[in-house]
Amino acid sequence: MCVLLKDDEIKTINSREELQEYLDFRKTHDKWFISPINLMQVFTKSSSELINTFKKRTGSIISDIAIQDCAENGTNMFLKFHTEINGQDKKGVVPLRYTAIRSLLDRAKIGGFSLYNEEEDAGIEVLPLQEKANIINKCLSLYTQRAKVLYRDEKISAIMSGQYAVLAEKDIVEAVEGCLKNNFPKAEFLTGSVSHEFFRMEYALNADEIEEDILMTLNDNGIAVDRVKAMLGIFTSDIGSAAATVYSYLDLDGQKMYYGKPFAIKHIGQRTGDDIAKSVNKLYSLFQNNPEDFKAMSETVIENPAGCLRSIAKEFELPKKYSMAAATALEATGKATCTAYEIFWYLNDIVRRFDEEKKDMYRSLKLQETVAETVKINFKRFDKPFEWVRGEFSEEAA
Repeated sequence: MCVLLKDDEIKTINSREELQEYLDFRKTHDKWFISPINLMQVFTKSSSELINTFKKRTGSIISDIAIQDCAENGTNMFLKFHTEINGQDKKGVVPLRYTAIRSLLDRAKIGGFSLYNEEEDAGIEVLPLQEKANIINKCLSLYTQRAKVLYRDEKISAIMSGQYAVLAEKDIVEAVEGCLKNNFPKAEFLTGSVSHEFFRMEYALNADEIEEDILMTLNDNGIAVDRVKAMLGIFTSDIGSAAATVYSYLDLDGQKMYYGKPFAIKHIGQRTGDDIAKSVNKLYSLFQNNPEDFKAMSETVIENPAGCLRSIAKEFELPKKYSMAAATALEATGKATCTAYEIFWYLNDIVRRFDEEKKDMYRSLKLQETVAETVKINFKRFDKPFEWVRGEFSEEAA
């Protein structure tokens, strides 16, 4: 089943056949409507109001299930928008997912904690929903620009600017897979996950020659690894939270090691799947350089292992909680010295620890990108005793 009615629903994709089914479904059923911002209006539904009464009041023709889910389990906010279909003005009243709230406020050009907050706390009250809707409606009425509205599975998932470039997941995947056939003909789809916030797929490149070179380099430099797999990932978001991104990593005996700067295409202007597919051509040279980088790291001796790791984590603002845990694990090895490669391995361990606990795709992607780029740094510059001062940088910075 490809429908994702609930706002926080996540679907795991385990085969290329499942992926194709999902891509075809999205390509067919997702709709992007163009709507003037000043003709948009937000409604709410009181708990005592019957669904039929709400439909008559707002003119909504969405299913009772979608309305009930939005009112009871979601935002309890509904968007009325106008769009032109076959030369005629059409309007609809559709439930708003929580993923659409931030982009809605962006179109109204307002923001702030009081509008986002939904939880009372000591000294903090929640702005009543109808008052929030009134503020949003007043601000929406001020702007005559047009917005792009994503209608997906009976709800609004995003309300993007008129300049937003729609990159359908199917177009991205087909373009990337086309390049993979030329550069990595044995590549195969492994797994993926999708939601209303993100789309993420992973491929094994099965690049035997490259993988053997990396394995030999690691083993020749005293690094005990039995298996190396070169991997590729695709990540994108239809709600404007992330660029369409192709990234690479290595699977070393089941452990992910992010390596090299990801290739990202922002959703702006005239973009197609071919724009992001071009980055696949660059991956070949990236993996070819991998043995040289690993050899250089393996030959670089670090005199202060934990201090070096902590110093890099601070410099690159990696999350302190997981950086401390990785540094503690490094200290537990009892090594007086280590190689820069081992520091790089523990930097990647920070990502692994973060992913195990946080399950936050966006922050994880940013963290992966930051750690992957440290492969090119001068590790000796950070080779010094270093301890964090309490409160020195954000516990959750990522």
